[in-house]
Amino acid sequence: MQASLSQKDDVADTSLSPDDIVRQSFELAKAAHDQGRLEEAEALYRAILSCRPDHADALHGMGVLAFSADRPDVAEAFIGAAVKLRPHPTFFNNLGLVRLALKRPHDALASIYRALELRATYPEAYEALGNVQIALGQRREAVASYERAIEMKPRRATAHANLAKALVDIGDIEGAQAACRLAIEINPDLAEAHNTLGNILRIRRDVDAARDHFNRALTLRPAFAEAYNNLAVLLLGENEFEEAMKNARCALVCDEGMAAAWATAGAILLNQDRYPEAVEYFEKSLKLDARYIPAYNNLGCALLKLDNIEKAVEAFEKAIELSEEGLRAAGYYHLGTELINRERPEAGLEKLERALRAKGDFGAAQINKGFALQRLGHTEEACHAYGRAIELAPELAAGHSNKLMAMQYLDDYSNEDCLAAARAFGRAFARETDSSFPGRDRSPERRLRIGYVSGDFSAHPVGFFTYGALTRHDHERFEIYYYSNCQKHDTVTGGFKATADHWRDITKLSDAEVVKTIQADDIDILIDLSGHTDKTRVHVFGTRMAPVQVHWIGFTGTIGLPTIDYIILDPISAPEGSDRFYQEAIVRLPHGRFCYTAIAPNEPLRDPPCLRNGYVTFGCFNNITKVGPNVIALWARIMKQTPHSRLILKSKTLVHSGVRDPIIAAFEAAGISADRIETREASSYLAMLREHNDVDIALDPFPFGGATITSECLFMGLPVITLPGDRLASRQTLAFLRPMGHEEFVADSMDDYVAKAVALAKDPERLRRLRPEIRRALLDAPFSDGPRFVRDLELALRMMWRRFAEGEPPAPFDIGA
Repeated sequence: MQASLSQKDDVADTSLSPDDIVRQSFELAKAAHDQGRLEEAEALYRAILSCRPDHADALHGMGVLAFSADRPDVAEAFIGAAVKLRPHPTFFNNLGLVRLALKRPHDALASIYRALELRATYPEAYEALGNVQIALGQRREAVASYERAIEMKPRRATAHANLAKALVDIGDIEGAQAACRLAIEINPDLAEAHNTLGNILRIRRDVDAARDHFNRALTLRPAFAEAYNNLAVLLLGENEFEEAMKNARCALVCDEGMAAAWATAGAILLNQDRYPEAVEYFEKSLKLDARYIPAYNNLGCALLKLDNIEKAVEAFEKAIELSEEGLRAAGYYHLGTELINRERPEAGLEKLERALRAKGDFGAAQINKGFALQRLGHTEEACHAYGRAIELAPELAAGHSNKLMAMQYLDDYSNEDCLAAARAFGRAFARETDSSFPGRDRSPERRLRIGYVSGDFSAHPVGFFTYGALTRHDHERFEIYYYSNCQKHDTVTGGFKATADHWRDITKLSDAEVVKTIQADDIDILIDLSGHTDKTRVHVFGTRMAPVQVHWIGFTGTIGLPTIDYIILDPISAPEGSDRFYQEAIVRLPHGRFCYTAIAPNEPLRDPPCLRNGYVTFGCFNNITKVGPNVIALWARIMKQTPHSRLILKSKTLVHSGVRDPIIAAFEAAGISADRIETREASSYLAMLREHNDVDIALDPFPFGGATITSECLFMGLPVITLPGDRLASRQTLAFLRPMGHEEFVADSMDDYVAKAVALAKDPERLRRLRPEIRRALLDAPFSDGPRFVRDLELALRMMWRRFAEGEPPAPFDIGA
C-alpha cells in the first residue's frame, strides 16, 4: 500500500516553553527535511535533542527520517517516545504506519484508532487505517476506509491508488480501474497507481499495456519490489519463465522479506516442473507471511505433482480457511480440480460449485464444472456450463473446445449447430490470416516441410491411427517435423521420434512461443492432429504459421478456424452434400481417415461365449457418456427380444456410483432388471482386449459411435451393430465396416438396428464363424495398409501444395482409389 509518514504538523505546539534558539533550530530542521536535505535535518534534530531530550517534535522528526531510511525499529523508538511526551494525532498515525511496516498490524491498528480519536476528520489516518485493514485481511473494511479518506480529501492520489488495490482484491475490476486512472490524473508520477493499473490490465489480458505501466512504475521508483513482482507474474502468465524469474529476483533484492515475491518465484519453478525447489520457495513465503493465500494454493499444486496428496489437500484447505467468503474461489477451484483428476468427480463438482458461489465470473471453474458434469454423464448440463464459461472468459480455448466436444455426444445438436459453435471459436481465436507468404519457394514438386502438431504422439487413439502412416513417410520428398504437446512419453512416442527429421517439444511453450517456433522452421504444410480434444493446441492455428494449414483425425467435426484450409476425411465419413457443414475444404482419402495397425497382433481368438453360457452377451466398451437415453431405450428393446441375454458396459467412469447407478436405473425403467447389466471399470490394454472374449455382439452407441473401440471389437472378431447418421461422429464404425465388406451390420433405422442384433443373437453358429472372418477382413482392409495409406496422404498433401503454388485458393478434392 502507498504509505509515507507526515512530517508536517498543522497544530501549534503550545506545550513547549518559548526558546528562541530551539524554536529557530527546529524551523530550520523542518525546512531541511521538507526540502530533502536529510543529513542536514538529522544534524539539526540531534542538536535540539542534545539540549532538549524531551523535544517531542524533534523526536518525531528523527522517527520519520529513520522510517524513510528503512529502519522502522529505530523509527518506532523515536516516535514512541514522542507520543509519550505529546499525544498528537500525526504522531499516532505515523506510529501506526511504522508498526505496520514491522508486521504488527494489531498494534498499528490501535495507534491509528488513537489518532482518529484525537482528530476525527483526518484523511491520512483513514488511508493508513485502510492499509492496516488490508494487512489484516479486512478488504471490504479497507475499501470503506479509503472511501472515507477520499470524501475528506478528494484529490488525494495515494488514497485513490490504494482504493484501487483494495477493489482489485474484492473483485471489483471496473471500480479499481476507474480509481487508478483518477489517481494518475491527479498525480501522473505516482508509481503505486501505475503498478496497480498494470495489475488490472494484466487481469484483463491487455498484456502489452500492463507491461508498459509496470515499467513506468519502475522508472518512477527503481526499487519498487511490488512492481517487479507483478511484472514477474505477468511474464509467468506468458510462459516467459526466464524473464519472469529475473523480475522475481529483482523484487527479492529490493525486499527480501516479500512473501509474494518468494511465492511468485515458486510459481515459476512449479511451471518449469522443478517441484521440490518450488515447495521450498512456497514454504519460505509462508514463513514470512503465514496467511499468504496464493502460496498455500500453489504449494498444494506442487505437492500434488510430488504425489504428496495428504499435504496438498491440507494446503488447499488452509487457503480456503484463510480466505474471506468471497475470496475462497481459488482454493475451492484447485481442490475441486484435483478431486476430478483423482477420479472423484462428484466431490470435485461440489468444490467447484463452491468456487463459483464465491466468484460467479470464474471462467476456469465453469470449464472444470462442465468437465465434472460430463464425467458424471450429465452432458447437456456440461454443455451449458461450457457455454457460460465462454460468456465469462471467451479467451479460454478450453471452454470452446470442451463445448464442441460435448455437443458430439448429444442428439439435440444438428450439424448446423456444431458449425455455428465452431465458427464462434474461429472468431475468438483467428489472428493473422494472410496466407500469401511472398518469400516462399513455390516450386510444386520440391521437398516439402510438413509439420504435425499433437498432444497424442503416444499410446492414444490418435497415435494408434496415425503411426502406421506417419512412420512411413518418404523422407526424400517430405521433411517431417513433429510438434509434441505430449505430457507423458511411451514406446509409441519413441517410434514417432525415431522416424522424425525434427522433434520439437512444445509442452512448456506459450502460444506465442509455439507460433514463433513453427514460423522459424518455415513449415510448408502444418497439420493439427488434436482438434477440440485434450492436450490440444489447435487455437494457435488461428495465427497463420504455414501457407497451408490442415486438420486430420483428432476431432469428429469442423474445427471452425478460417485459418485452417483443409480437413482430411473420406467419402464414407463425409458423403456427398456434407461439405456445407465444414469451415474447411474437405479432402477425401479413398480408404478412410484412419490408418489401422494391430497393437497386439498375436492375441488369439476364442469362440463366442454364448456357446458355453447358453445365452447371448451384448457389450459396449465405449466412453459411457455416449450411452444416452435413446441408446438405452433401443438396447432395452433388443434385450427384451433376446431372453436371458446380458449386457456388459465397460468404461473408466463406471467406477463412480454417480455414473453407474443412473445407467442401471434407466435400464430398469425400460424393463431390464439390474442383474442383466454388468459394469466394468478401466483395465490394462491387454486385459481389456481379452475381455472382448466375454462378449458375443458389440453394440455401437449413437450419435457418437466408436472408432478405437470399434477397431478393437473387430480385431477380436466381434460383429458391431451400428446406426450411422449425418454426423461424422456417427459414421466412424461404418467407415470400418464398408471397406471390410461387412455392411450387413449397418442399420438404416432403429427398428433395423434391433432386428439385426436380435437376428445375430439367435444364430450362435454364425457368430462362431464370424470371429476369424471379421479379424481377417479388418487386417486385409485397405485402411490397414500403412504404405498404401501414406502414399494417398502424401498425394493429398502434394495436391494442396500445388494449389498454393499456383495461387489457387483451398478447394475440396478427392484422392482416387
